[in-house]
Amino acid sequence: MSSPVLRVSGTTLTVLLCGLVMAYGSVASSGASETGKQIAEQGAANASAVACAFCHGADGGGNDASGFPRLAGLNAAYLEKQLLSYRDGTNKNPVMASMATSLSPGDLKEVAAYYANLDAVSHVMAPADVPTATGEKLAEDGDFSQRGLPACVQCHGPGGQGVGSAFPPLAGQPFLYLVKQLEAWKSGIRGNDPLGMMKHVAKLLTADEVRSVAAWFAAQPVSQGPNSKDNRKAKLVAKTATPAVHTGPVAHHGEVEPGREPKNIGYFVPPSREEFPDGPFGEKVRQGEAIFNYTNTHEVSRQYVGNEQACSGCHLDAGRLANSAPLWGSWVSYPAYRRKTKTVNTFIERLQGCFKYSMNAQGSKAKHPPAAASDTIVSLVSYAYWLSTGAPTGDSNIAGRGYARVAETSLGFDPGRGKLVFEKNCAVCHGANGEGQWAQGEVVFPTLWGPNAYNWGAGMHKVNTAAAYIKWNMPLGISSSVQMYALLTDQEAWDVAAFMNSHERPQDPRFDGNFSRTARKFHSSKYDYYGKLKKPDGKLLGKDAPRK
Repeated sequence: MSSPVLRVSGTTLTVLLCGLVMAYGSVASSGASETGKQIAEQGAANASAVACAFCHGADGGGNDASGFPRLAGLNAAYLEKQLLSYRDGTNKNPVMASMATSLSPGDLKEVAAYYANLDAVSHVMAPADVPTATGEKLAEDGDFSQRGLPACVQCHGPGGQGVGSAFPPLAGQPFLYLVKQLEAWKSGIRGNDPLGMMKHVAKLLTADEVRSVAAWFAAQPVSQGPNSKDNRKAKLVAKTATPAVHTGPVAHHGEVEPGREPKNIGYFVPPSREEFPDGPFGEKVRQGEAIFNYTNTHEVSRQYVGNEQACSGCHLDAGRLANSAPLWGSWVSYPAYRRKTKTVNTFIERLQGCFKYSMNAQGSKAKHPPAAASDTIVSLVSYAYWLSTGAPTGDSNIAGRGYARVAETSLGFDPGRGKLVFEKNCAVCHGANGEGQWAQGEVVFPTLWGPNAYNWGAGMHKVNTAAAYIKWNMPLGISSSVQMYALLTDQEAWDVAAFMNSHERPQDPRFDGNFSRTARKFHSSKYDYYGKLKKPDGKLLGKDAPRK
């Protein structure tokens, strides 16, 4: 049904109930309360609040022409939060504020639950006269290196379908609504976004980019499944068989030294995504990027992944971003002799080590890392080689390599302090128990501890490595290269890294059955909690780590 436009002082008022930064929920219709249904369809019993359907449609599908957002199928907790934000003035809109303040908190919860239980539906028709090429690029890839601008889908999930109760679906929302929301973040009319991220992101977008992003998301269908077009990057088919043989033991390669400071030389710039090569080599390069981004679900590589990790979880912007251990920084540094292993390691061995430690390959279907000649390794090597086009081979200290160091503080690092930092800044994405979040069949925010995290041999299990990664790459690389938005202080980065690594995770693959010997031989660093820190049950971390 077409909803009339409300006018206040002669100006069209776009009623904005849901926003760009929170929620995705059930799409199944089931018994919502009569109170919520009455408010949605008829208004409040005291007649002080107009029916929601008046603006948002009888089925909650929104109103495209007027920019009233779709509500049907959105997460109940998110919808309730938005209503409460209108009630307390965090979100500013006179009509919604009047409606929210006229209802009790219990009524707001009921109406939110009502819409959450409706089937997801949208009546949007994206504008045909707004170019979407720029919007699609920003939505799917962002602009990390130039502006510290993460891709929209890194929070809102594949195709903008939404993630959990904190990041709403953007797909199928009215163009006018999306534009108005981005403008509201810029101006400060909206202010209830997690960590202030949307305000930062919106300010980096030009007016034309705002329109293009909004038009692209408006055109995306709602409730896409994991086999949809928007997950095409994860569904590239292997053209060669994957050998089932293993190349032998994979040594631990030690920590990667960060590259030198850029000073006046700047960071290396890899070729753009528009420059992918053609032909068979180009197919391997593209498949390598897909494997890098979707390692645990890609049909070529998933047999070697024993947890829920992907390469892009620790190497942002598909391995492109400086100070996020970029592939181009690693490619030019190998082969190299490493004191840690007392041998010369190749780039292929480095990749295999990532599968063994970060992706716990011994717990995978294959039970081992991919072989050197496997399609997985050949594709990743092809991608890294192409990504490094023009980089100075042999420059093992290239600016931006590894993770930039974070100076140790006088307070040291403490898991107890880190717990508070995590709850305030990290749980919104990674979950209260570090469990991560999935959407549309893909990991959006990786698991940080437990059986599906990196194991006790991965470099990230050391507090100093994790602190460096977190400081310069969380949230989502916004501060990495351009350093425009450092969310955490140095102290907070150290403490939250300590908290993250004070939890159990899969066993070190080098474990030989003797816990004390493994701890003494491989975990003597002061930045390593394995065999040192006691869990709540009194047992030392690592002693009963799950083995797969």
